[in-house]
Amino acid sequence: MMRLSIQLIFACLFTCFASAQTKDFNISNFNVKVNYDSTAFLSFIQNVEKEHTVKFYFNKSWLDKIKVKQKQVPTNLQQILFDSFKGTKLDFLIDGSNIIITSNYKINNKLPEDFFSQTNNKVKNSSDTIDLKYAFLKEEKTKNTNPDNGIIVIGIPSNKLAGNKAVVSGIVRSEENGEPIVGAQIYVKSLDKGTVTDTYGYYVINLPRGNNVLDFKYFGKKEVSIPVMVYKDGTLNVNLKEKQVQLREVIVTADKTNKVRNLNMGLQRLSIEEIKLMPSLMGEVDIIKSALLLPGVQTVGEGASGFNVRGGSVDQNLILFDDAPIFNSSHLFGFFSIFNPEIIKDYELYKSAIPAKFGGRVSSVFDINAKQGNLKKYSVSGGISPITGKVTVEGPIIKDKLSFIIGGRATYSDWVLKQIKSASLKNSKADFYDLSAKLSYDIDKNNSLSFTAYKSNDYFKLNSDTAYSYDNQCARLLFKHTFTPKMYGKISAIYSNYQYNISSEKKAALSFNLKYNIGYKSIKTDFNYLPDSKHKFNFGSEIIRYDLTPGDFTPLSASSDIIELKLPKEQGIETGLFINDEFTVTDKLTISAGLRYASFFALGPNKVYSYNTDLPRSSDTRIDSTFYSSNKVVKTYAGPEVRLSARYILGNDNSIKLSYSRIHQFLHMLTNSTAISPTDIWKLSDANIKPLIGDQVSLGYYHNFLSNTIETTAEIYYKKTQNTLDYKGGAKLLLNPNLDVDLLSGIGRAYGMEFMIKKKSGTINGWLSYTYSRSELKVDGKFASEKINNGQFYPSDYDKPHDFNLVVNYKYSRRISLTNTFTYSTGRPITYPVAKYDFRGIEVMHYSNRNEYRIPYYMRWDFSLNVDESLISKKIFSGSWSFGVYNLLGRDNVYSVYFKTSSKGVKAYRLSIFAQPILNITYNFKF
Repeated sequence: MMRLSIQLIFACLFTCFASAQTKDFNISNFNVKVNYDSTAFLSFIQNVEKEHTVKFYFNKSWLDKIKVKQKQVPTNLQQILFDSFKGTKLDFLIDGSNIIITSNYKINNKLPEDFFSQTNNKVKNSSDTIDLKYAFLKEEKTKNTNPDNGIIVIGIPSNKLAGNKAVVSGIVRSEENGEPIVGAQIYVKSLDKGTVTDTYGYYVINLPRGNNVLDFKYFGKKEVSIPVMVYKDGTLNVNLKEKQVQLREVIVTADKTNKVRNLNMGLQRLSIEEIKLMPSLMGEVDIIKSALLLPGVQTVGEGASGFNVRGGSVDQNLILFDDAPIFNSSHLFGFFSIFNPEIIKDYELYKSAIPAKFGGRVSSVFDINAKQGNLKKYSVSGGISPITGKVTVEGPIIKDKLSFIIGGRATYSDWVLKQIKSASLKNSKADFYDLSAKLSYDIDKNNSLSFTAYKSNDYFKLNSDTAYSYDNQCARLLFKHTFTPKMYGKISAIYSNYQYNISSEKKAALSFNLKYNIGYKSIKTDFNYLPDSKHKFNFGSEIIRYDLTPGDFTPLSASSDIIELKLPKEQGIETGLFINDEFTVTDKLTISAGLRYASFFALGPNKVYSYNTDLPRSSDTRIDSTFYSSNKVVKTYAGPEVRLSARYILGNDNSIKLSYSRIHQFLHMLTNSTAISPTDIWKLSDANIKPLIGDQVSLGYYHNFLSNTIETTAEIYYKKTQNTLDYKGGAKLLLNPNLDVDLLSGIGRAYGMEFMIKKKSGTINGWLSYTYSRSELKVDGKFASEKINNGQFYPSDYDKPHDFNLVVNYKYSRRISLTNTFTYSTGRPITYPVAKYDFRGIEVMHYSNRNEYRIPYYMRWDFSLNVDESLISKKIFSGSWSFGVYNLLGRDNVYSVYFKTSSKGVKAYRLSIFAQPILNITYNFKF
């Protein structure tokens, strides 16, 4: 289409010059006196141009099969053109002695009669939204505010602007279901500038007044080029239609657009379509585990909950589901994530240059976006695997206005446990379920409302004894308002809750129930303002209320001998004010400067102890206490958080980026294990526990090859943390009323290099990544009991220097694709017993320095085969099969090492989760 436009522009410019020389030439008086009937049209053109002062402009491929139709001799040339092109897609324009031939495109060389009128009734006022599907595409029709000349007109000629710029904004949606498209590209070639749509499909772009051509692109959708005549600020909404591709091509979109050009650094993004192609454990697609294949993202071992980003602990990651925080992101102790893939649209993972609108976690933000329900028609989709089943229903309540989507997933894994020979496991029970729902309402062109809700539950009972139950609940109500094409804002009310229960009733005298709960409520505002082409402002605020129940330990029955213990509840308020400006300094240099002011208020009721500073902190060295009543401010922490990033373009295909960020974290997770477990507890900062403060600086180089189909990135980073928590040897965390005396404060450092090469399209695509990273802690207290490893730096539990990942997608045909993933990483640190001695008749183990040794390296190869039953686009029912092998090599990857003492001495045992290949099969359907 663009090539055709260039040809037409060149032809029109040439004809302006040529017609000045042939102004006396009249095509109506030009007769063809030779019989060319049934002659090839290309031969006809050659003869006419040779014998006469006539020049044709055309594309040869259009005329290869066209024959001349000439009814009589002599005949007017114009009549021959009419007759020959009748019934085809060809048209022509005669300008003097020049003849321009077009295909699927009619040139109108006259302006409308009232084009220069100040009250042109044919021009839609720019305050109206122009809904458009396709413009100037083959056999496609579109709404057009000015059908006489085929150009979308925004504003009216009488509008006056300050300056020569106008702002065009709108929403890009999918034609098939009305879903907003995230990351759609809007590009103006003549200006060499563009933008992308945000999470809501919304875009804003500054354009010069006059004629412009906007190109709308998104993978899997037909590209649209829309000519617009811009007179003032206005709105242009666009629907993109799905296109069929020769092969089921998957583009690895780990960002919203070209990494060389955008300002984002340390940002990874995957769509749910990419994730579904990856091999999965027991046939269950997992968005959390897909992130582990990206550079800088690791886990401590097989089946572990959570993940570690650039040397940070699992609690340093802010996981959001439609803006609601998730405190435990796993099912069945880490084997599956809690997110139903049928509900998810995509996710963004920020590892550095975290935007100022996010706060509260120092390592990363994992921002997951839920789908909007289908606005066009009802549909049902789902899948079934050996241990899980899922179903999702979506559709319009009011077509093109109000939609819903609801999905559920559950496991029926008990039958697997019954097949195991172990009697204890045979009598065990393990199951989970999750429910997700979303309502979306487009009130009018400027206002929309959405409501998202989620609930999950896990239950595990070992050998009919201790039962573990934990669940997540969250909800968000979002209102979005567009003030002007230059500005829109959002306000959200958010709720999240996580709780777990542990109970045992096998022995009546020891029966108990343990309950833990963390509650989260917040109000958040978020505004975006585009004053001109050089600035993009984002500003807003949030206020969060935390309510924690650290532990209620109660007898389960009257016959129980358990003594009741209820730890004091904790409350706190966190606030944040933020502003950010993305400033285009020059065509090559863009800077993003942001500031967030974070505050935290620890609230009563609470008793705060004072300690003798000349002695190690313990319950015996307390010298005073102060009681604070309910909602009384116990302690206040506050400070600015600077967010800076810059991008400098070195050439068309390469750039460098630099970023710095500071973040406060007021909520800490306390655990003695290296991964999240249901019994982990969260602790608010208080008078004795300071907030964690993280500073990170990153530098990156980005280079694209082969027309941006291959991307390479190299990033280095250094991160320093203050007030990092660790524990004294043998510390008790669960149901400990004196936690502050068992916690130690130190500093941390993490640094590393990340490399990635990514092939974005083609029959074979995927990526290869390598990460070298170190994560170390230092606890050097005043007293010997408050030091770890003599106050020297030591590896953290999640320090894994080498990490290598390979993902290869091969599209054998449009129906069949194969995916292989391979991962290798250094084993994590561990502390071993290195000697034993006798103390007063008791054998005591002597351990090495903390994390002095490592478990063996981790390596795994996974494979999956995906087969679509049919690719007929209008088929009512469609299905697909996924076959896979997890741990194809059957490697015995060690998760942990533990020791047992017997009469023969101390013996070490290696614990592995999956020591053999795991086959899986999943059937997915949609109708």
